[in-house]
Amino acid sequence: MRLARVLLGALLAGSVLVTLWATGFADPPEAVSRRLALFSAVYPGALRKAVVERIPCAPLRRLRLYVVCTGGCEDVWRIVAVRGLMAENLQSLNRVPPEPPEEIRARIDAAVGRERLRLDVGGARELIGCYMRLDGRHPELVLLEPDREAVEAARGNEEALAAVAEALDEPAALSRVEVREIADGFASRFLYWDTAAPGRPVLELTWRLARDGRVLFFEAGPAPIRGDTAGGSIPGTPPT
Repeated sequence: MRLARVLLGALLAGSVLVTLWATGFADPPEAVSRRLALFSAVYPGALRKAVVERIPCAPLRRLRLYVVCTGGCEDVWRIVAVRGLMAENLQSLNRVPPEPPEEIRARIDAAVGRERLRLDVGGARELIGCYMRLDGRHPELVLLEPDREAVEAARGNEEALAAVAEALDEPAALSRVEVREIADGFASRFLYWDTAAPGRPVLELTWRLARDGRVLFFEAGPAPIRGDTAGGSIPGTPPT
C-alpha cells in the first residue's frame, strides 16, 4: 500500500507539473523545449541529424526561440517558437519561393503579443536585437557615425575592414542602438553595416515597436548622406 501511495503521489505531482508546463505558468526544462523545437521543425525526418540552437532574447521570458538545421541548413532550416509545451514554426529560411515577409512578421507578432510584454526603453532595445537576429542580422554590426566613417575609409583594404569589424564585436553592441519613447511605444533609427550583402553597404534601419513588443513599422534602406544620419525623425512620428 505504501508503494502504491508513493507512486500515486508521484503521478499526481507529475501531472500537475506537466499541466503547468502546458499552460505556460511554469517553464519546462531547456532540454524539453529543445526537443519540442526539434520535433516541430524536422518530423517526420531524421531527428538525430538535426542541430538546435537557442536564439537569446531576454525580454521573452516564456517564449523560447530556436534555429533548427539539418544537412548544414541545406535541408531543414527553420525558426521555431516554443512556449510551454506548444511549438510553432515561425519561418522556413530556405523555402523556395520564400514566404511573403508580412506573413512571417504576422506570426512573430502574434507569438510576441501573447507574452503581454510591458517594455521599457531597455527592453525595447533588447527586443530590437532579437528581431535583428531573427532577420539574420548581427547587433555587433550596428554603427555609430565614427564607425561608419571608419568603414568607408577602410573600403578597398580587406585587412582594414576586418579590423573595423573586429573592433565592433563587443558584448555591449546593442548600446549603440538608440531607442526613444513615443506615444504608441518606441522608435529607433540607426546605421547597420550589412556585410552579407553585395558591396557590404551601410544601411539605415528604422523601427517602431508597440509597448507589448509587436512591430508597428520596419524599414531597411540606404544610409542617408552624412549630416542627415540616424538622429532624424522616425516615419510616422514628429521630429524631436
